[in-house]
Amino acid sequence: MKIAILGSGDVGLTLAAAFSERGHAVMIGTRHTQKEGLQDWLKAHPAAQSGTYSETAAFGDVIVLCTGWTGTKSAIEMAGIWNFKKKIVIDVTNPLDGKGPDAAGRLHLATGHAKSGGEQVQSWLQDAHVVKALNTIGNTRMVAPSYADGTPAMFIAGNDDLAKLAVTDILGQLGWKDVVDVGEIPMSRHLESMCVVWCAYGFRKGSWDHAFALLRK
Repeated sequence: MKIAILGSGDVGLTLAAAFSERGHAVMIGTRHTQKEGLQDWLKAHPAAQSGTYSETAAFGDVIVLCTGWTGTKSAIEMAGIWNFKKKIVIDVTNPLDGKGPDAAGRLHLATGHAKSGGEQVQSWLQDAHVVKALNTIGNTRMVAPSYADGTPAMFIAGNDDLAKLAVTDILGQLGWKDVVDVGEIPMSRHLESMCVVWCAYGFRKGSWDHAFALLRK
């Protein structure tokens, strides 16, 4: 499968390496294809390649959106909305306002709680199948998560059931054994709030290895 990663930060590079190691063709889309950190990463992962946002979106069968929120809309516009048509878009973004934690260790969502980044991405890409996923955990635990206390859950939301089945399979390849479909794309607002909770715990405890799990009886 051809996997397009839009964004060359820690999240994008973590997922790009994981997909490449699992035999997928990977292209990383970025505004700055020659930046030193990316070039060093490409030397260590010669099977992957990089390109502009437009080249990368056109390349991918599945597009993984890993941009910082403030640059997400412009990245999509630079990629060309036509390059997303009928494709699955895994939205890993969280619409944080970029101001960092307050005195209580809370981050804040730029969208508030009445709408979500996932819904916004779907409205920008009306002909694509957007699935919110991988936004409730840090990049160091996105691949092959393992916890002594139990099986971590990855929550997903999206409007298209077949797209969510495909994303569930993709997450399984990354080592997620419990993928929980919580409903259509408006549920993204609650998954994005889970990111705030995840970060608040991290700031309070000074540890970033935790994850959510769903207990069933």
